[in-house]
Amino acid sequence: MKEKERLRKLARQSRDDIPRHQQERWSGEIQQKVRNSPWYKEAGILLSYASFRSEVNTDQINQWALEDGKELYLPKTYTERHQMVYYRVRDLSLLTAGYMGIREPQEMDPWEPAAYSAEAPVLMLMPALLYDGKGNRLGYGGGYYDRYLGCYGDRISHTVMLVFHIQQIPEIKTEKWDIPPDGIITDGGEREV
Repeated sequence: MKEKERLRKLARQSRDDIPRHQQERWSGEIQQKVRNSPWYKEAGILLSYASFRSEVNTDQINQWALEDGKELYLPKTYTERHQMVYYRVRDLSLLTAGYMGIREPQEMDPWEPAAYSAEAPVLMLMPALLYDGKGNRLGYGGGYYDRYLGCYGDRISHTVMLVFHIQQIPEIKTEKWDIPPDGIITDGGEREV
């Protein structure tokens, strides 16, 4: 565990050190790749996230989802019970600072995985600090995405990690509860895992 914490600290610093104009350019490329992907085009429901600090910016893709008539849901984190709940977002200006200062939705109209229908495929986008060639991801250490996918992964049609190409490292040691995404989109391209 100490090794993962060391990696997280270095990864955060390395990503924060990317010049702002470069982050914006790469984020724009990644968001365009998302919008052009078959995963996005087929999805009726988008489980996205509100980007935080130097993560791949998701503001434009979230706005496109609303404009494209998709149901957009963003997570709210409940640290006391180690859980994420996705709530419907119809107006991005209504997000408020929550856990760690991350913009979160109001607690209205949660996504109900039990009501999933194959007629409205669900795409989940997720951030990461680091990733490797096998698609393994290193998050912030809370395990929120792994727990969520462990419970509801069978209700999600496709999971895609959004990362900058420079966040790749040779190998991430995984635990039995780690769940890799189905695909990766970077400024350098996209691929299935």
